[in-house]
Amino acid sequence: GGATADIEAAVHAWAKAWSSKDMPAYLGAYGKDFDPAGNQTRKAWEEERRDRIVGKSRISVRVSDLSVKVDGDKATARFRQGYSADSLNVNGRKTLELHKVGDRWLIVRESTGA
Repeated sequence: GGATADIEAAVHAWAKAWSSKDMPAYLGAYGKDFDPAGNQTRKAWEEERRDRIVGKSRISVRVSDLSVKVDGDKATARFRQGYSADSLNVNGRKTLELHKVGDRWLIVRESTGA
């Protein structure tokens, strides 16, 4: 339904912002209560992402096999992520957990592998 389409659009917009190194749009995809992995603060995480993304000459992020599960104002998006930057190519499974905030779906957790 509508929520699933909105979430799919949010995931593709996130990947597109990352690919085009649009940091305001990329960081804006993450909710205020996003919990970075490990013990990083949000600020440290944002600075690390900025360094890693802006420093690359070329980034491509592809989303495929996207499946979305919606539970009220929470959702889980699972997909295969194809990431290439400069000479690095990484393909893997990715899971994003999103919460609906106002009329937007924002990422609150991300994990790779599972």
